[in-house]
Amino acid sequence: MASSDHSADLQAEMKTPPASSSCATVSPQLETVVTQSGNIQELCKLTKDLALQQSTVKPIQEQNVPDTSSKPLFTNARQNNNEVLKMLSQVADKVTENTTPKTTKKKNAKKKKERLKKLQIAQQNVTPQQSQTAPPSNASVQELFTRQIAPMYQASPSHYLENLSYHPHFQYMYQQQPHNAASVPSSPLAQLPIFNAHHPDMRQVDPNTPRYLQNVMQHPLLNKSYSLDSYQQHQQQQLQRQSVGNITPNSSSRHTPKSDNKHRRRTKSKENNQNSDKRFGLYMTLSDVEMGLKSKQLIEGVVRINPKQFTHAYVSSKDRDEQDILIEGIKDRNRALEGDIVVVEIITDSSSDEADIENKKNDAVDEMNESGDLLLDDVSKNADKDGNDTQTSFEDVNEDDEDAKNNTDLTPKLDKKQKRGRVVYLKEKVHNRTCIGVLKLMPDKNRQKALFVPRDHRIPRLNIPFTSWPDNFYKEAKSFENTLFLAKIMDWFDSRFANGKIIKNIGQSGDMVTETTAILAQNDLDVTPFGQKYSHLYPRLDYVIPEDEIKLREDCRKLCIFSIDPSNCRDIDDAVSCRKLDNGNYEIGVHISDVSHFLTEGTELDEKVAEKATTIYLVEKAYHMLPDELCMLCSLFPGVDKLAFSVFWEITDNAEVLSHRFAKTVIHSCSQLAYEHAQAILEGNEDESDFPEIYNGFQYKDVRDTIKILGKIGAKFRRGRFENGALRIDQPKVAFHLHPFNGLPKSFWIYESKESHQLIEEFMLLANMTVAERIYKDHPRLAFLRCHPPPSGYMMKQLAKALKPMGIDLEIDSAGSLQRSILPYVGAENEDRGRAMVLSMLCAKPMARAKYFCADGVDDDDFHHYALNVPLYTHFTSPIRRYADIMVHRLLTASLKNSGSPEWEVDKVRMIAAQCNKQKYNAKKAGEMSTELYTLKYIEMHSPMVTEGVVVEVREKYIDVIIVAMGLNRRVYFNPDFPGDFKCVKNDAGAKLSRMEVLWHNGKDAPPDAPHIKQVIEVFSIVKIEMHKGNEMVKVETRLVKPEVSVEN
Repeated sequence: MASSDHSADLQAEMKTPPASSSCATVSPQLETVVTQSGNIQELCKLTKDLALQQSTVKPIQEQNVPDTSSKPLFTNARQNNNEVLKMLSQVADKVTENTTPKTTKKKNAKKKKERLKKLQIAQQNVTPQQSQTAPPSNASVQELFTRQIAPMYQASPSHYLENLSYHPHFQYMYQQQPHNAASVPSSPLAQLPIFNAHHPDMRQVDPNTPRYLQNVMQHPLLNKSYSLDSYQQHQQQQLQRQSVGNITPNSSSRHTPKSDNKHRRRTKSKENNQNSDKRFGLYMTLSDVEMGLKSKQLIEGVVRINPKQFTHAYVSSKDRDEQDILIEGIKDRNRALEGDIVVVEIITDSSSDEADIENKKNDAVDEMNESGDLLLDDVSKNADKDGNDTQTSFEDVNEDDEDAKNNTDLTPKLDKKQKRGRVVYLKEKVHNRTCIGVLKLMPDKNRQKALFVPRDHRIPRLNIPFTSWPDNFYKEAKSFENTLFLAKIMDWFDSRFANGKIIKNIGQSGDMVTETTAILAQNDLDVTPFGQKYSHLYPRLDYVIPEDEIKLREDCRKLCIFSIDPSNCRDIDDAVSCRKLDNGNYEIGVHISDVSHFLTEGTELDEKVAEKATTIYLVEKAYHMLPDELCMLCSLFPGVDKLAFSVFWEITDNAEVLSHRFAKTVIHSCSQLAYEHAQAILEGNEDESDFPEIYNGFQYKDVRDTIKILGKIGAKFRRGRFENGALRIDQPKVAFHLHPFNGLPKSFWIYESKESHQLIEEFMLLANMTVAERIYKDHPRLAFLRCHPPPSGYMMKQLAKALKPMGIDLEIDSAGSLQRSILPYVGAENEDRGRAMVLSMLCAKPMARAKYFCADGVDDDDFHHYALNVPLYTHFTSPIRRYADIMVHRLLTASLKNSGSPEWEVDKVRMIAAQCNKQKYNAKKAGEMSTELYTLKYIEMHSPMVTEGVVVEVREKYIDVIIVAMGLNRRVYFNPDFPGDFKCVKNDAGAKLSRMEVLWHNGKDAPPDAPHIKQVIEVFSIVKIEMHKGNEMVKVETRLVKPEVSVEN
């Protein structure tokens, strides 16, 4: 009813417009043109100009009409619609009067009729019934738009129509009668695919909400603040541009309208060509892609984008001995983002694409010019925070700087040997197309769209329509400068920018809670609590194991079983036991929480847990994969009966495994030890008074003796593994003590792997390998396994070549040979910790990422785990925090029951493996970003900090260093304001051999005859670094500190 009443009011006001209305009288200029000209095109042009100046031109002053120029043009949105419709109604009347042939010149009248017919758009057929139900005002609006307004936009460019679709009048018009086709103008704009595809919710816009009205009133056609002065300023700028283009002598004498038109056409043609160059190419058809993959003309792979040089992306070549395929330029990346699975076509004829190559080199410049400052953030190189993870720390390698991995500069010369490619098909969008960033106004203060700048520069900048802006954004843009938003890419046609929308306001940059929320959102991690929705799908915390269940299991409650975990661990997956057999051997058991007993397969809870796939460990909190109550129920706390899945081995005193068995068990842990307790026992420094409580009738001596036996056998296992060709590359891991009141970092330390950690690691590795052999034997198609592909042979050769002149001979034939060659530099006996950090990081860069996979259809060579140097491996020991382990538990349960393989489809298992891979990597990245956040916050709180760093990389205008005390990787730039002269001396033998020669300027207080200090910086050089708080929140600037004396290596 409200809509009908409003329409009736509009119709009435259109018939009898009040004389005092600011828009009630048509401009004399417009009336003159309508009267004197039969050319509708002139009317169209003038109408557009009138629309541009609508809110700025003063109303026509008549004798009895007061001057209202000082008053707001429209006081509300409803009056706005009334006034504009009145004006358009009068324009329509004038056009109708003056397009009717009244002159005696029949030829001109005939031509006018013909032109008018061509411009008119056929009105849709309306049945009598529809005409009766449609409100009269909407019919008038329909007639007005059909006859006079729609022809204006027939020849308009698509981007103009796209912008027009955001206009509130257009949206409001479509809202009036959404179910009546006759009430919607049949204009070309209505048929635009971009409107139908990307504005599905336009008709649901409520024009009466405060936010809608606020945003609408900011539009230039409606806002009085878009004053006449701004319009005149715009005209002056246009005149200045014209005068700049005509500064040649006697240019005024040659200046004609005809030459202006030619110049405008040339300029417009040039702009169109430039815009078309930025458009992405079309994807190949699926049939063509399949044929290309079969013929090996196309290559399928995962896109990796260099975060420090986003115009460079890489796809691994099928041959690991070859250099990765370089995708240079955003256009050739063709809308693919980090982690997407793509199909790449090799570019063979580089000479034919010289212009294209030049455009790609300018991509980064375009990005900087159009978005303002381009910030290059460093990414932490901290290792995976997995608690008591049994895997080597490099198993999930941080692929931080892809250019560094491929030995290229920020502006590299094209390596003729390196294959170049372009993306021709996007097979799977792994990236979720969301990003964290800031929203700012365009440089020209555009009121229709704003610029969204993502923090992750691998993601394109977004144009955000004003309908998605926060309240009062245009007027208070400065107050949003430090506000973080979550945005989503809606479509992407141009390599310079994409179109998107704001999903939600994250909060103020610099606030630790906001920054943590941003980290989780940026890595697409869902930490929403489970709530009561799933509580009926698992037992309560007061659950008591039924006697019937105990009878079905092996009773191990009399064994001396205990757990060893980090001191702050709250989810205890595993425990160990050891007892001496009558024959002198040992029965050693690893007992894993039986989560699969409580998590019923196929339930809604199981599907949600599979989606989360992993627990997320941040500095201040762990976000569990399982509901908190279920974590508590499954954790192997001491002093209570627990359900477990156990692996037992009979092992000799020389660490020889004779046999093994699996069993569903009931255990009763006698103690919960921290690594510090076990380490004290292994070192002989134990203090019984500091030992945790012991249950189940056991004494301190029982636990101590068991730890010593396990430590002795575990050390032999470890020595044997490395002798058989295993590899381990440790990277620094930072831990924090947080302030109990405000949660800010109070202190930090570097995590060290000690004998107690290695004890647990060895038996967890043994359990995983033993279970992998069993499930693959019993379920060869459905086995849920984990592999580690070999590293890039090309990159390993380049690294070995670069390190050889430095006195480091790398053996890269196998994992074992690599381990033996780096051990003297990274082993426990090595005292140069900085050198060990650098070498570990350099060796980790070429490594591939380990992954889960389903055994079906995989070649035998792809089962191998490179780092462990074992043929089969899986994850079994952490089901509370990894869904992959739950899958393995279910397979092993089927093996013990002799019930055959589970009724799983291979595609489903593959899908779960892919989700586990994605979530594990995202959680690892979030953990690294959280560690870096707290590290930078600590530096900010203690700014400035001066410490030592070890050089990792030397480039033309920067060096990469590792801050030894923190294990933090930072980039130090040599900017133009550097207090000295610097020169990068490149070495043809390899980029790693480059050095930076620095000649420091003397200070103002230095005596005139003071010698200049010279410093030579190379890889492994130790330099002084100062870190201090930057201008932006939680940003740390790093600079080189002048040495006291000259340093030449």
